[in-house]
Amino acid sequence: MAVYVSTTCLVNGSNVFDVLETYAEAGLKNIELGSTHDHINQLSPARFKRYGFNFFCHHYFPPPEESFIVNLASQDPVILKRSREQVKRSIEFCYNLGIKLFTFHAGFRADPDLNFRFSQQQPVISYEKVFTTFVESLEEVNSYAQERGVRIAIENNVLSEYNVVDGQNKFLLFCEAEEFENLWQRIPSANVGILLDLGHLKVTSRWLGFNRYEFINKVKDKIFVIHIHENDGLVDQHRELDEESWCFKVIKERSLTHLPIVLEAINLDISQILRNVRLIRRFLCFLEDTEVMMGVQPLD
Repeated sequence: MAVYVSTTCLVNGSNVFDVLETYAEAGLKNIELGSTHDHINQLSPARFKRYGFNFFCHHYFPPPEESFIVNLASQDPVILKRSREQVKRSIEFCYNLGIKLFTFHAGFRADPDLNFRFSQQQPVISYEKVFTTFVESLEEVNSYAQERGVRIAIENNVLSEYNVVDGQNKFLLFCEAEEFENLWQRIPSANVGILLDLGHLKVTSRWLGFNRYEFINKVKDKIFVIHIHENDGLVDQHRELDEESWCFKVIKERSLTHLPIVLEAINLDISQILRNVRLIRRFLCFLEDTEVMMGVQPLD
């Protein structure tokens, strides 16, 4: 179980190369290129390869020159076209750098503002129509990814308190396990999986009233990677971990112990990041020692 650190973790990390320099100096090796960086012209693969990192790539990287919210289910033809092109651009970046996994956000039934908030007055398109648009987008980008040997994974959306309308989810796709099951029936590709974000799941399950463990059990065979961070259960805060974090109760499950883990807490200095990494590794070492004592094959 490899431990990765997102580049979004570091406070004041708008320039991705400043973040990578800091991570290199700290001795980190497994890095997820995240979604919160400034646009930089001419991101040549050589600039990344010189670090010797193991990379994943997430959603909005490389960032476009003009910021917008990627929505592969958008009913706005301009936003939809830009969204598909942005995802393909990221996949092409992965291909050129030899990155084998690209993960991205699920779609929305309406286009949010740049803070991922939805106007309560805007029209909400029917679920089936936007779901079909997302499927069409995914078929297109998955074909593009397969041709380049890049696996793709969709992150489960988070329904935070401020986007709940009359106790319901009216805006977000892929908050519940059944939506992923339906997607995999429509696109039965081994190249398409889920990025399981445990912080998102903690909040969404609270507002929609479903069992988070049942969610995991339904999607576990298609999980490619796991995001971990903490919150108060009401809003997606991306706080750092502690020894009592629910995330640790999940990753100890035998069916998940082979999966890479990405720390995605935000606004941390490098000492906090390293403390979180040590906490994760200490927990994983405990699991390995326990399995050895029980006669279970140890993890790699």
